[in-house]
Amino acid sequence: MDEARTPITEADAVSRYPELAQLAGIRDAGWVFRPFHDQHDQLMGLAGSRSVDQYTDAIYLFDRSHVIAARVQAEEYGGGCVWMRDGTDVAEVVTDLLGLPEPGEPGAPSLVISQSLLWAP
Repeated sequence: MDEARTPITEADAVSRYPELAQLAGIRDAGWVFRPFHDQHDQLMGLAGSRSVDQYTDAIYLFDRSHVIAARVQAEEYGGGCVWMRDGTDVAEVVTDLLGLPEPGEPGAPSLVISQSLLWAP
């Protein structure tokens, strides 16, 4: 295993990348995070998700200034992505994602976003 996979403590990670502090907080609310690597085993980013019966919320951090978040409905509830945000401020995108109303509540996203065949996070 090379140095790219050498684990560091949460405190060290937050010290190096303060924007991760908010992610540590949502992890305690049931979110699961995993790093993703390129074909050369270099860290490319971090992916997190939280699933409930009706939907899955997900967030992808590519670097300190590129984050994508989405809510995807479960197939039993129609399937498809109903909300997506591509931004440069991790805290802002996480706040928007966590602020989404539950399905059926006023203001909850419900229309499936049409996507191009070329779309990729």
